Amino acid sequence: MSSEDARSEREAPVVERMDELVGNTPLVRLKQVGEPGGASVYVKMEQFNPSGSLRDRYVAEILERGMASGNVVEGDSVAVAGLDDSAVAAALIGDVLGLNTRVFAPEDSSRRLLDLVSRYGARIEWTSAEGGLSEAIEKAAEWARQAPDRLYVDSYRREAVRDAYAAMASEVLSALEGAPLGAFITSISTGGTFRHVARELREGYPSLRMGGAILGELELPEFKEHRFNELARISMAEAFALRDELAAREGILVGPKGAACVGLALKLQKELGPNEVIVALNPDSGQRYLGWERELIGAAHAE
Repeated sequence: MSSEDARSEREAPVVERMDELVGNTPLVRLKQVGEPGGASVYVKMEQFNPSGSLRDRYVAEILERGMASGNVVEGDSVAVAGLDDSAVAAALIGDVLGLNTRVFAPEDSSRRLLDLVSRYGARIEWTSAEGGLSEAIEKAAEWARQAPDRLYVDSYRREAVRDAYAAMASEVLSALEGAPLGAFITSISTGGTFRHVARELREGYPSLRMGGAILGELELPEFKEHRFNELARISMAEAFALRDELAAREGILVGPKGAACVGLALKLQKELGPNEVIVALNPDSGQRYLGWERELIGAAHAE
């Protein structure tokens, strides 16, 4: 089938709002990078979500549930802590739902995502550098408690977050059409994606190998408990080097977390059968890191 035929067979969605495009992100198979004859490696392209990251999934789930229940109405305000992918997601999703987004972040935060958040209309409230993210979280939650038309959004709303990641797991299984899934790889920071996706996928694949790619020196001893958990640590510099290789050879520009996931997938590729499939999650857009490599590598060394 030609690329033109493939494109014509895909339904081009027509939507009323950008939040309707959350989810159903594609899987792309690696052809030039990896072990010939090894397990097939696919990248789950979460940068195809509207704001460019998988954080759209749980942010949209929380806000849409709130509006469906009447607890959140147009004109209300949303507070988030941290100038990160979740802030970008809240700014965009909040904007299309008619909500006002306020981002609380330490004043020494990287400005890498500031323009994105601002373009979507979010307001930034700087907190002290000394207080770090903990103070930003406290300030955001405190601000939200001061009025009934404010909602503090984080990744700990268990039911909404669980359902958001369950949807992603279902997408993976549906896309593979019965192909044997040998491993699923995600990056680990808070561990939410790892926990929720592992739970869903292991219902159908009890011996599934769940891989956790860790950037830098983060310690996560609790993830070593399951005998099918695979953890690997990768430096920021190594992640950017693999990112560049993927871009040059596959035409796929991933972020450092996505590159770390692919790195672990390539390691497991040698250990799994040739008929098995490995899915590596790319959580966000590689474009948003271009030009910021030196700062991010320096920050990782400082930690």
